Amino acid sequence: MSTDLKMAAVLHALQIAALRRERVFRDRHHPLDVYDDQQMFKLYRFTRQGCLHIIDMISDRLEHRTRRNRALSPSLQVFLSLRYYATGSVMDDTRCIHGVHLSTASRTIRRVTLALCELKDEVIKFPETLEKVRDTQVSFFEVAGFPNIVGAIDGTHVNLHGAPLGEEEYIYVNRKGRHSINVQLICNTQYKITNVVARWPGSTHDSRILRNSAIGQQFANGELQGILLGDSGYRLERWLMTPVRDPHTEAERRYNRAHCRTRVVIEMVNGQLKNKLRCLIASGLQLSPERACDVIVACCVLHNVSKDLREPNYHEGGEEDVELPPIDQAYDPVGEGAATRRDIIDTYFT
Repeated sequence: MSTDLKMAAVLHALQIAALRRERVFRDRHHPLDVYDDQQMFKLYRFTRQGCLHIIDMISDRLEHRTRRNRALSPSLQVFLSLRYYATGSVMDDTRCIHGVHLSTASRTIRRVTLALCELKDEVIKFPETLEKVRDTQVSFFEVAGFPNIVGAIDGTHVNLHGAPLGEEEYIYVNRKGRHSINVQLICNTQYKITNVVARWPGSTHDSRILRNSAIGQQFANGELQGILLGDSGYRLERWLMTPVRDPHTEAERRYNRAHCRTRVVIEMVNGQLKNKLRCLIASGLQLSPERACDVIVACCVLHNVSKDLREPNYHEGGEEDVELPPIDQAYDPVGEGAATRRDIIDTYFT
């Protein structure tokens, strides 16, 4: 090769090297080294011990196979994701705090979300054994004297904001005219979620979600014991008690008061969940429906972990949307459901 060709090749190589963008590694401060307990709870909605517990729960699922390119440690992945769940921002705030690129933040939050979803069956459990069913019924009875209750049920909407909905966009429009996921929650008196169904678009009625869910079919088939408490949007069943629509007797009014006092626990759970993990309220999740549903389940897992650890609830200014009662209320004045309700009224509230 001639000298001129060699010089040309060298110059070409130098030009390519000059065009290459030098990689910039952002400074990543670790929250455990930077924030005190009060700051930790405000930023991540968990105390220091709570954060460490969550890291320990899923760290094995988050380990990178290599340390090349300064891969995020499991603990930093958890902190980054907790900040997103706590704020619901488009991850700009999250990446600024933790010194990572937006694409890295997005991939990390997805990874942590899936790791938490894998714990769903371990953390969110419905009472099935005779002992657990009896303990749950006793705890509900102590609230207002309502017998045989194993859970309070309700649907709550999590808005979708700017999500890619495709040709089926219309099915996500709820009765308030917003795009959302309608989430079915069941809880106990310890404010723990015992069942979550997060996959139905916002236009779906609460009663339909229950009817088509695994737990609804188990109750209908007699595989589960006890009774659920639901509002008047649900169909009255032998295993699901709703309020008396137009009470005429004092016993029916006492039944309704006990029903309301007992079922309020699910309203409180919904408020605690959304206040602590505020990605579930405000304008909504800026994610596809599938990924939004995964985030909802992950938040429910975190809610139960918080209850197990007796973490404090989080209170912040700002109004949360009030759930309106369903417009197309479903009532069953006859049949097994009506007979069971009448028996409860006559036995416990007369």
